[in-house]
Amino acid sequence: MLRQHEASADAPAGMEGLQNRWYNSVVQSLNLTSAAFQLLQPSFVVPLTNLGLWRYGQEIPQRSLTANAYDMSLERFFDIYASVIGQLSFPESSFREDIGDDTYEAWTAYLATLHPQPSAQQLPSLFLVWAMTNAPTVANVGQQDLAEMVLIGSAQAALEPYVGPNGQPADFGGSYAQLVQSLAHGIAKSFRFDSKTASGDVSGSWTGGVDTIDNGLWNGAVPGNRQSLLFSQSHVQASVTVSGLITWPLTPGPWYNSSMIATAYANPCTPPWPDPAQPAWDAVFGADGSLPRVMASLAAAKGIDITVTSDAVYSPLDQAIIETFAPLGLWPFYLPSGMAQTTVSFGESSGMTIRTVSTPGVPVVLGGNVQPIRAFLGAGAG
Repeated sequence: MLRQHEASADAPAGMEGLQNRWYNSVVQSLNLTSAAFQLLQPSFVVPLTNLGLWRYGQEIPQRSLTANAYDMSLERFFDIYASVIGQLSFPESSFREDIGDDTYEAWTAYLATLHPQPSAQQLPSLFLVWAMTNAPTVANVGQQDLAEMVLIGSAQAALEPYVGPNGQPADFGGSYAQLVQSLAHGIAKSFRFDSKTASGDVSGSWTGGVDTIDNGLWNGAVPGNRQSLLFSQSHVQASVTVSGLITWPLTPGPWYNSSMIATAYANPCTPPWPDPAQPAWDAVFGADGSLPRVMASLAAAKGIDITVTSDAVYSPLDQAIIETFAPLGLWPFYLPSGMAQTTVSFGESSGMTIRTVSTPGVPVVLGGNVQPIRAFLGAGAG
């Protein structure tokens, strides 16, 4: 777990430095892990529907400790998955080559004597029993080939209802209504943030310290504008209460076959990949592939209540600008008007206080837990 300590002198300055300290405080205070957690800002942009919730499972997370929830990735998990599974094949000719022509002829002759004919699902175990007597040297490879044929067929059949212009939406386990029910039984957490004492060291996180900051003091503000820089360089403190906190798994629905995609990942050869493959293994799973990681679960809450104070000195013009843009949402959750009530006030000579209270009944998605595709497919950390 990350330990709070005096900020180091060489830590990033500006909004990035402040955001790194906020990230560490959230991870520590909410019992999350920097080995996987990604903050989402704004913290809630989901329509109150199943598709709005499932959208998070479709996102391909960027390598950043903070992600802009409005900046949706162009590629979707389902689309990439379907493009891989839809092209896989294990030709009968490959099975014949693996077990040899003579064994293949004997096997097909044996099958012709069976009434009724066995199903495709029965063939792998049936071949293993037959081959242990008739062709023991190829019993295992033949059984494995037939099992892979069955796996490909099953995975492609599961995809059929979801593809094409009339395909149904790619679903994930759990509905929006079930999320709301779960939030009612979540836990409450309160913590304090202090920019002077919170650690800004995120080098040990899952990104190695990479954090792309898109927003300044308000949602849409350039991180380097005057108001944002004054804020980030000031002494920022916050009192935070998160209610109904849960971890919500993003489990792909019936369209997804974990065994088949894991097999495709572990075997970049032909078969099961066609030659040429489109997309090829490297284009999906390689170092610069389209599926480097997935969002495996969400950290969601029933509500948040945060009071942020800053000792920054703002001119009357700066104060007016901040008040104008406050309805767009202010740091650190950037919840817009309608999803939260945000008020901002200024001291006579210095200081600013921001209070943000999320709208009752509107779930807040604080962030998610990211898994490398290798780990997600059960191939170990990587």
